[in-house]
Amino acid sequence: MVMCNRLAAAAIAALVTTGSIAFAADDQPPYPSATEAYRQGVKALKAGGGTAALPALEYAAKHGVLGAQVKLARAYAAGRDMPKDDAKAFAYFEQIADSQADISPSSPIAKYAAEAFVALGQYYLDGIPEKPLVANPDYAADLFRHAASYFGNAEAQYRLARLYLNGIGVEKNIGLAVNWLAIAAKKQHPAAQATLGEILWRGEEVRERRARGLALIILARENAKDDAKEAKWIGALYAEVLSKSDKGVRKDAEALLPVLSDVKAPAILPPAKPTEVLAMPAEKAAQPNVPESNAGSGAPIGVPVGFGGAPQGN
Repeated sequence: MVMCNRLAAAAIAALVTTGSIAFAADDQPPYPSATEAYRQGVKALKAGGGTAALPALEYAAKHGVLGAQVKLARAYAAGRDMPKDDAKAFAYFEQIADSQADISPSSPIAKYAAEAFVALGQYYLDGIPEKPLVANPDYAADLFRHAASYFGNAEAQYRLARLYLNGIGVEKNIGLAVNWLAIAAKKQHPAAQATLGEILWRGEEVRERRARGLALIILARENAKDDAKEAKWIGALYAEVLSKSDKGVRKDAEALLPVLSDVKAPAILPPAKPTEVLAMPAEKAAQPNVPESNAGSGAPIGVPVGFGGAPQGN
């Protein structure tokens, strides 16, 4: 009996070696390659079949195709091509961040890594009940800081500035907030321009600079035209500030527009000689365009931020 079993085993091994046994369909790769799977997934997605695109995109993402990971992360986060699922979006953004955290900032794909860090930062700021992921503002600040400092991402710079303005996840620091807003505003980030403009125009906790504040808000309104969500609150701020600015402030603000941007904002008054040049707080002025040190954050600037030490809440 033992010998028969051995012979049977030997026969099976020989058949496998010579290729005489046909493997089950489940043993065969469903796509010729991960790249081809990605192509098929994108094609299905463009045709309006979000659900139909899932198997191909998931296969490609699992096998390391960055484009598939990005598309799935965005789709689940936005809930457009497929049902909104923050837990799945988080998983794909985390996959991107983990694999691309130390990529050169000058790389063409660095923007996707930065986007992933920003998305993860917001998830850690808000938390995800269904994952579950407990909100962790301190870790969110680290993620924003890495994207802001290492990748130079304007959205991350804006969100980090908001944390400093409100003292969430970091110690409140108006000087650092203004510094980060100024860096992002120079990159024509509308929300950063509007927020910095309002701070300078109102002069709360910083030296009042109404002309520069109004000029930044004018630019923010122009830059936000294609974003309905941003345009609404920026438009309301623009209307309020403009209605409360006298003729002299309006004149000086318009003269500042060419200094702050190449955007052709609508004229509100004939150009006049600018009277203001720098947007810095009256006290604790931060050095312009020099991001703060990451000291004490556990993640030095330029060093990838991992995910092993972050509480997952499960």
